[in-house]
Amino acid sequence: MVDRGDWILMHLNGGVYGDKPPLFFWLIALSSYLWQGFTSFSARFPSALFGTLTVLLTFFLGERLYSSRTGFFSGLILATSLHFVYLSNRANIDVTLTFFMTASFLYFFLWYQAGRKEGIRRSRTVRSIFIFGFYTSMALATLTKGPTGLVLPLLASLIYLLLQKDYGEMKRMKLFPGIPLFLAIVLAWYLPAVSLGGRAYVEENLFRHTTEAYTTGWTHPSPLYYYLYIFPMSFMPWTLFLPAAITYGCSKTTIGKRKEFLFLSVWCLVIFAFFSLSQSKRALYLLPLFPAASLMIGKVWSDFISGPLGSLKRRWIFVPLWGLIGFGLIAGVAVPWVVSIKLAPYRLYSFPIALLLVGCSLAMWVFCRLKNYRAILFLLVGMMVAGYFYTFRVIFPLANPRMSARFISEEVTSRIQPGDRLAIYGGIGNDPYNYFTGVVPIMTIYSRDALLDFMRSPGRVFCLLQFHDFSQLFGGVGAPKVQLIARRQVRRDDVVLISNR
Repeated sequence: MVDRGDWILMHLNGGVYGDKPPLFFWLIALSSYLWQGFTSFSARFPSALFGTLTVLLTFFLGERLYSSRTGFFSGLILATSLHFVYLSNRANIDVTLTFFMTASFLYFFLWYQAGRKEGIRRSRTVRSIFIFGFYTSMALATLTKGPTGLVLPLLASLIYLLLQKDYGEMKRMKLFPGIPLFLAIVLAWYLPAVSLGGRAYVEENLFRHTTEAYTTGWTHPSPLYYYLYIFPMSFMPWTLFLPAAITYGCSKTTIGKRKEFLFLSVWCLVIFAFFSLSQSKRALYLLPLFPAASLMIGKVWSDFISGPLGSLKRRWIFVPLWGLIGFGLIAGVAVPWVVSIKLAPYRLYSFPIALLLVGCSLAMWVFCRLKNYRAILFLLVGMMVAGYFYTFRVIFPLANPRMSARFISEEVTSRIQPGDRLAIYGGIGNDPYNYFTGVVPIMTIYSRDALLDFMRSPGRVFCLLQFHDFSQLFGGVGAPKVQLIARRQVRRDDVVLISNR
């Protein structure tokens, strides 16, 4: 985008990229200007920024729904949920989508709440601002990842009003000026992109990667029940308290806040059901419901710390707590033993994890005995923060040589000269190699004969391929002679770099 100066029609490996809209990539391009170059930090910065802003939006929404303390606890819960933290540290599009969808839900609730306050003239002006913020946020969400940015917030909002039997508010949602505002923002990019990309771009962007992917699951196919086990793992450790939050929200104790709980429930259920019905599924698709789930759990923890939970049995909180304590003690003892067997050279790095798990579990047990529930919550948050920090700063760098394409790419850049060609054979993705080598485009070869012909080229050529493919294709009678330059582990792939001279 920056090199070509084309900010409308995106490209990947030299070809037109029709998978996603451009907003997230504009943000990375802007970040590269701010931080003076394309680096790992500048590519990740937008996700980290919008992850932080989503936590702040969760606080503001919790403050308006319940109280500032509930908002604060909810923000902490979201900021320490497993998949949200992980994706906020990656150059990942879904955190930015989550921010804009959370903003649309916040604007909708502020609009709905303002309709119940006194001062008609002031209320109309404020409500207009909020409802247009709702449509603007949906437009930006759509420019981030496509039609789901419109469908999910709008569908959830309408279902909420239907359940409330508030048909008058549905008429006052300003759909007529709101939808044209939405279209004006989205079409400001989409029409020029279609003009440049033509019919093929429309089919790729609007149909193949949205409608066709949803209905046929040609990418990431998974069964209907996929999210029933993936979401609990993604939202750990707070998933353990979600049953308590749901039970508490439905109890007689919170009857005065039933509308707020219904709003959060519809938010969660619409997103969960929508992606469960899709044939294409990934764990990160559910990220936009994490703020709502965090608010539910933040509410039950806020009231649990304040005093009795009314008709809710305290075991709904204590059972998960005792489960966490037991798991922490067992895992703390088991981790060094498992690492000693499986990864003996890294045994010393397991001791801080073991100490963290055992120490926090024992401290949690003491606080349970003392009935200091606030301390338990902050201890759990602190344990997650320390665990994430150690993982990102110590564990990931240790794993990096076996996971990243950077190291074998350095072998390419140290040898390739102007006029030389680089290819990839088989199912190895080209995008990390575009990034680390700077070579665009990289030829992608799928057939055996095409690879053998490529390696017989008169000029110098390089190829990245799996080691087992290299063993099968080269060394036999009639195969061209090649040099094995480097061999590296890249995630699950055993990748080699070869050259014809």
